[in-house]
Order: sequence, then structure tokens, then C-alpha cells
Amino acid sequence: MDSNLPITPCPQVCDGDLPLDCLPCGPRNKGHCFGPNICCGEELGCYLGTSETLRCQEENFLPTPCESGRKACGEDGASCAAPGICCSSEGCVFDSSCNQEMLFA
Repeated sequence: MDSNLPITPCPQVCDGDLPLDCLPCGPRNKGHCFGPNICCGEELGCYLGTSETLRCQEENFLPTPCESGRKACGEDGASCAAPGICCSSEGCVFDSSCNQEMLFA
């Protein structure tokens, strides 16, 4: 290794690191973005296309995709967003597998 080379930190995610958590959004930043127009939180439910989702549009400029939720549900990479709600970046559906106890399992 050349000792004259500067050491620079990774901007937000280095190759091989886990995805970033998505931006906080909604009232008191209690939710997380699930797409450019979707903000959901365990205590909030989901907002779609409202002023609470405006911050989520910033995710279009992140260098790597982020990840909201932990428990997979539905199709197309969706995950549990709020009790009884499953979301992808395209939209949300009701899903009984997203119960309160297992929301972020």
C-alpha cells in the first residue's frame, strides 16, 4: 500500500456494506420513506403523496438504494411498513402478516 495515498472514508455505503436505512419522514420524523411518495411508521400508519412524504423525494439522489422495514411481505421486494400494511416503492397493500409483534422481525 502506498503511504502517500490519502485515506478517504466511504461516502455513505462502502461496497459490501449493508444498505442504508431510508430517510426519516412524517410528523416528528417518526416514519421512514418506502419510496419517493410513501412515508410509513409503526405509530403513524402510512402517508402516500402528502406533505409528509416530501422529504422522501430526496432518496432519488442517494448514491445507493436504502432499505426500510425488515420483514418481507407481498411481492417485488416489499416489506412491512406499519401494522397490517405492506409497502414497496410502488405502493402499499393491507397484509395481515405485518402484525405489530413481527413488524420489523
